[in-house]
Amino acid sequence: MVFYVLTSGQPFHHERPYLWFRQFIKKNGFRYIRFHDLRHTSATILINQGVHAKIISERLGHGSIATTMNIYGHALRTAYQAATDKFESFFISDATQGQ
Repeated sequence: MVFYVLTSGQPFHHERPYLWFRQFIKKNGFRYIRFHDLRHTSATILINQGVHAKIISERLGHGSIATTMNIYGHALRTAYQAATDKFESFFISDATQGQ
């Protein structure tokens, strides 16, 4: 049986964070997601906020930015397309106003 130690010095079982999270979701009526999915959610939100992939890679503890790009490349492409669309709409609205 594996135990971890909190900053208070008290040990806890390795499943404790998962069990707490599962109880938290149920108590608050949220849709169930795995505890690990919080990691993916965090990365995707950061990507959509325009945070550089290298920073996200470091936060996730990936040994290489290539790992991050392989896992989250689809989200980066979506964010890139959204940025392109916003930039394009700037020129379209200016052209429409000038007529």
